[in-house]
Order: sequence, then structure tokens, then C-alpha cells
Amino acid sequence: MTSTIISGFLTYTLITALTPGPNNILALSSVNQYGLRRSIRVLMGMSAGFLVLMLVCGAFTFTLISLLPSLTRWLVWIGAGYILWLAWRIASRSPTTSNGSGHPLSFWVSFWLQFANVKIILYGITALSAFVLPYTQDIFWVTAVSILLAVIGCVGNLVWALAGHLFQSLFRRHGQVVNLVLALLLVYCAARMFF
Repeated sequence: MTSTIISGFLTYTLITALTPGPNNILALSSVNQYGLRRSIRVLMGMSAGFLVLMLVCGAFTFTLISLLPSLTRWLVWIGAGYILWLAWRIASRSPTTSNGSGHPLSFWVSFWLQFANVKIILYGITALSAFVLPYTQDIFWVTAVSILLAVIGCVGNLVWALAGHLFQSLFRRHGQVVNLVLALLLVYCAARMFF
């Protein structure tokens, strides 16, 4: 892997992990409403589900590429298309706030919610098919990157949980500018997949 591919991978994964999404909003909402201590089970369930889902994405993508190697180039184009769509959605989105009600979710509810989270499913498949499998089909690296994707995603959730109030006020004041910068970085990331 070249430094260009690694920088594109890190740009994509960090932006995806830190932009608003179902997990980040859930972490923000739970911690804001119930505090960090009462939200630990929610965060742990999300993290465990995220890890399992990234390993499933790794196995799925690896199997698909192993059976049909010609799909690699198509998956890169699909991944780039998804990244550009995500950039457009982020740029056109108005700043969000969250407000939860009731009691914090259980470990298992937050665990199983990961399997309905299209953002992280596409995050895993896109990262693996665009930045890993075109360069290596070694199962060790696919598994290692799947675990790395889960760690990066969980760090994003933790950042939102720990700094939820700060992010919420930042998005209220400068949400459109932040979204535009993140969208432009994603466009850069999509372009780097081809150069």
C-alpha cells in the first residue's frame, strides 16, 4: 500500500467515524440525557456489535472478491460513488441536535441495532473493497483492517459521547461550515482512490 492509499483510507475512516450518524447521535443523546456512567452499557453494546459487524463485512467482502476477482474494480467505483453521495448528504444537511427520552438502551439492543445501521455496513464494505482488497487478499490483513475499522468507529462513538455537549453547540453555531469542510474532505478521499 502506498502512502496515498493509506492517507485516503484514514481520511475516509476518520471522517465517516466522526460525522453524525446513528451511532454517534445515539452516543451523544444517551450521555447527554443519562450521563456517561448510565450509558456505559449502550456504548459497550455498540462497540461489540460494531466489531462483529466489521468482521462480517470483512468476511463478506473477502469472499466476494475471492469468488469474483473482477468485482474489485467495480467495488472501488461503487465505494467512490458512495463516498461522493455521503459528501453530498453531509454538505446539504442542516446541523442536527438530538433529544432522547425514556431510559438508556440495554447492551443487547444497542448491539443488535448495529446490524440495521446502513452507514457502518457501507463504511466497512467501502473501506475494505476500495482501500484493502485491491492491494492484498491476505486474510490476516483483511481481518486486521476489519478490527481497525471497528476501533476507529468506536473511537468516533466515544468522542461523541465524551464531547457531546461541545459538538452539539459547535454544530448549532457552525454546522453548515463544518459539514461543508467534511464533505470536501470526502470528495478528496474519493478522488485519491483513483490516483
